[in-house]
Amino acid sequence: MAYLRDRAVVLRSTAFREHDRRIVLFGVEHGLIEAVARGASSRDARQAGHIVPMTEAEVLIAKGSVFDKLAVAKLVSAHSRVRQRLGSLAFVGGFFDLFERLQKPGIVDATLFELLQDVLRVAGSLPDEPSTERARLLYTAAALKLLDRVGFAPPLSFCASCREGFTSDGGEVWLLPTDGSFVCADCYRTIRRAYPNAEEVTSITLGILRFLRREPLARVLDLSGTPEHLRSASFVLDRLLAQTPLPRAPHGSETITALLS
Repeated sequence: MAYLRDRAVVLRSTAFREHDRRIVLFGVEHGLIEAVARGASSRDARQAGHIVPMTEAEVLIAKGSVFDKLAVAKLVSAHSRVRQRLGSLAFVGGFFDLFERLQKPGIVDATLFELLQDVLRVAGSLPDEPSTERARLLYTAAALKLLDRVGFAPPLSFCASCREGFTSDGGEVWLLPTDGSFVCADCYRTIRRAYPNAEEVTSITLGILRFLRREPLARVLDLSGTPEHLRSASFVLDRLLAQTPLPRAPHGSETITALLS
């Protein structure tokens, strides 16, 4: 029987049959992994605590003809502080859901694994319960970095049509509803009839989005702004995700708002 060994972050765990669980992980060496943990739902399961979502573990997976099986799991980091605040749970849970939906088996990227670790590290270091706007901003920042790594993030510094750079003097920028790209006011005037539902994005919002995409995730905690400006950045992300080829619509922003409001 063939085996694969990896260090992985546990993304999701769901019931499978009577006493088993289906585990979805992302490994540094093998990317997206799905395996069945036999007996993991039983009371005396030895490995149950090693495969909890939002933890890191060393795993040994036995390759099977129908489904792969989790042979060994050894907890590396429990990231227990993530589970001490509802805001942290909402942020990480929403991001992990989006992350899984954007992955395909066989795609290996160490920077994606590092992004998962960074999300867990920042969520576990929050000094206080985050507000709804702050938790959504963390989700927005992590999602933008994810979209950047998988090739779905649009340019934020120049017009997608004429390629001219956006000015910082408050000039109009428009978000097109069909492909999630940004165009300048001059270009939008020529295509306005074709895109009547385009939405104007202020220079402040665009600046926040650039910051979130560029800076380390931990710096989001230092970002200042009015609740309206922070919400507008999250609103733009939702529009961008609506144009991303996802099998199902992500629920991160809605879940964070529902849990923390």
